[in-house]
Order: sequence, then structure tokens, then C-alpha cells
Amino acid sequence: MSNKKFLVSPGVLWLFVLLMFSFLVSSHNTQLFRILNSFNSNLSDSFWLSMTTLGDGLLLGIILGMFIIVNPRITAFGLILILSSSVAVNAIKSVLPELRPEAALANVHVVGPILRSGSFPSGHSAAAFATALALAYFSHSRALKTILLIFGILVSLSRIFVGAHFPNDVIWGMIVSLALYELLSEFVWPRIELYVPEIPLLDNHLFRALLALEVATASFCLVIYSQEFAEYPPVAIAVSSGVLTFFVAAFIKLVRRQ
Repeated sequence: MSNKKFLVSPGVLWLFVLLMFSFLVSSHNTQLFRILNSFNSNLSDSFWLSMTTLGDGLLLGIILGMFIIVNPRITAFGLILILSSSVAVNAIKSVLPELRPEAALANVHVVGPILRSGSFPSGHSAAAFATALALAYFSHSRALKTILLIFGILVSLSRIFVGAHFPNDVIWGMIVSLALYELLSEFVWPRIELYVPEIPLLDNHLFRALLALEVATASFCLVIYSQEFAEYPPVAIAVSSGVLTFFVAAFIKLVRRQ
């Protein structure tokens, strides 16, 4: 699915743009954070907290997982990308420990959990962009690809508005996921794609185990995770319920078809 009309892929061009943007932002990182974080109200706080909850890695994982009942390749590609992004982000965090805005600055407007360490890069930003890129990879709709890009941008911006990250943190979250997307889509996925079925295989024991795992994980998110760990429980409940509803409806449709 790579675009062969370009000598350099669009993803590499966007990487260059993000790197240049990061260079420009780095010298004004704190000032930009102050400006953006200062715009707040009860209504905007609810919106940005909702968006930041949608960047939760586990919730994004079950969203990608639900596509196993439609096209297992979407799930495989998406989970590989989001997991590798998570590993890369946490590796960078351990090597380059940075204080969160709440610990580095005074009078930070914080919405949700108060975090003090592990600021660079943003895990929510990386996870949201990894998910958006994975779904866009399998989409032929420019409109949907645009919506997914906007989703990734909004989740990333939310991390600034809720006081969890500096601007450069979220930019580098995007850079990490985009760089890994390029590696996966250009070099890894073409070599393993044929080993992943394009349609659900209900008579396969491993496939049925994976279906059960998706249902169990989504149920865990609905009953426990959304209540105890999610930044904004109503959004986590809505996502988990939506995933289970989609999964059951798609499963029934698939069984009737067969």
C-alpha cells in the first residue's frame, strides 16, 4: 500500500515537517505550553479530558482489536504499531527523564491525574497517532483519513490542555509513531502480511482464542478499568460498550453469513 509515485514517501516528508516543527517549538516550549494551558473553562476541560481519555493505550488497543472480526490484518497491523510505539516511548522516557509541567512549573492548570515525571515523549500522542495511522493504512477514503488525522491531533493537543505534557512532548510522540509506521509499512508488513488472514477464521482454534481475548479485555475495560484507572470514566465506558456492541453485531452477522 505504499505510494510508489513518490521518490520519498509522504510519511517521510511528514516526518521531516514534524522534525522541523519540533526544532522551532523547542526554543519556545514553555511559553507555548503556558499560552495553550491558560485557555480553560468547565466546558473545555470536559472536552479535553474526553479527548485525552481516547488516547489511552488500552482503550485504543480494544478498538483495534475489534476489527479482528472484520479484517484480522487491521488488528495485527494496528497492534504491532501501537505496541512498538509504546515500547519506544517508554524506552526514551527511561533514557531521557523529563519533568512534567506540574513538577517543572508553577500554576499549571491540571485536569485529571497529577503526573510529575516521564514527560518526554507523550505516550498518548504516540498511541493515538499509531492507531490513526494503522486505520488510515487500510482505508481508501480521504475523508476518513482526514478525520483520523484530526483525531490524532486533538488527542495530542489535549495532553497540553490537561497539563500533562509540553508541546514538544506531543510532537515527538507523533514522530515516534510515524517513524515506526514507515518502518512497519515499508519493510516489515509486506513480509508478514500474507501470514495474516484477511477474513475471520471461525473454525481456527487460535482465532477463536483471540476473539475470546478481545471480548475479555473489552469487558475488563468496561467493568474495572473504566471505573478505577481511566482519566474520564464516562468516555472509557462509552468506548468499551461501543467496542462490545460492534463486536457482537459483527460476530452475529459473520455467523449468519457462514
